[in-house]
Amino acid sequence: MKISFERVALHTKMIYPSGWCLLFLMLVLPRPWSSSQTDGIVRLMDNSDWWSINRGPDSDENVQTQEREFTSSNFQVLGIKLGDTMFRVAAAKLGKATIIERGDASTGRRQVCYASPGNRNKVHLILEQGEVEYTFYLFADGPTWEGADRCVDSGAISTHLATASGVRLGQTPAQVIAILGDPTVKRENELIYSFSVKKKTSAQDLKEARERNPHMSNKDFQETYGSYNLGAGILAKFMDSKLTYLEVSSVESN
Repeated sequence: MKISFERVALHTKMIYPSGWCLLFLMLVLPRPWSSSQTDGIVRLMDNSDWWSINRGPDSDENVQTQEREFTSSNFQVLGIKLGDTMFRVAAAKLGKATIIERGDASTGRRQVCYASPGNRNKVHLILEQGEVEYTFYLFADGPTWEGADRCVDSGAISTHLATASGVRLGQTPAQVIAILGDPTVKRENELIYSFSVKKKTSAQDLKEARERNPHMSNKDFQETYGSYNLGAGILAKFMDSKLTYLEVSSVESN
């Protein structure tokens, strides 16, 4: 299985026609940014979030996924784990942030943003839920984007912030490799990690799946729910041999 990377993608995803149509309209139809808002959620009709892996369907077929598994500590920051509870946990730890919605189908994404206080040496921590994956981004400075003014300032966000495994901004490529191991691909100013492994479904998850599918035959049930693919990826970008951008993603699929 190959995973998209050219736009810092580190997950498996299907490219749906509606996603292509959205991208085409963005590129060829001149129009100002517009937005709509419901309770705690803002819909932005733009593609300015340059740091997101979900902005478009571009891919790099040169990256071959390795059959390895990352330790869970790589998917945690400030005690926030990638998954369907991450927005809620982040709100409890860092404050409630506006949920930004962008894109559609394969490019659809929901994001919450936290930032270091002040205007100098700005550091951002962004959590994102895509169509099939969960991601967090940690980066310093960079261009502004539509919706950046909705980031919640927190004293917990700084250059000293690290993943539970110890990766943080400012580290050298050698220091990141010492923590994460040899990368899948090593490029100038980039380290790319792309892993996928098949895992057995836990007894509790199997029980819940069976409750939702009581009439499914045992054979079909085991084929559908007995195991799942756990995909993971990390992209580390460097400037002057210092880590300035970190993206960590995970995806589960049958």
